[in-house]
Amino acid sequence: MSKNILKICIGTPCHLMGAANLLESVEKFDCKLRQKIELKTSHCIDNCCDQAPVAEFNGKVYQNLNPEKLYKIIRENIK
Repeated sequence: MSKNILKICIGTPCHLMGAANLLESVEKFDCKLRQKIELKTSHCIDNCCDQAPVAEFNGKVYQNLNPEKLYKIIRENIK
């Protein structure tokens, strides 16, 4: 089974706007969901610093995230 790739930006703007909360929320996903995700961090995703925090899931960039939005995106787009 191929994993779904989740990259969360931890660059300065994203860090200041809550990237740590996004990372913590992923760790709290149920085990079955968590096993389907390969979590990576990045210092920049698509130069979207003005829309922080930013994540990329399976190649698509999402901006202005919070833990609830991130969870919904993953649930709706997981392979």
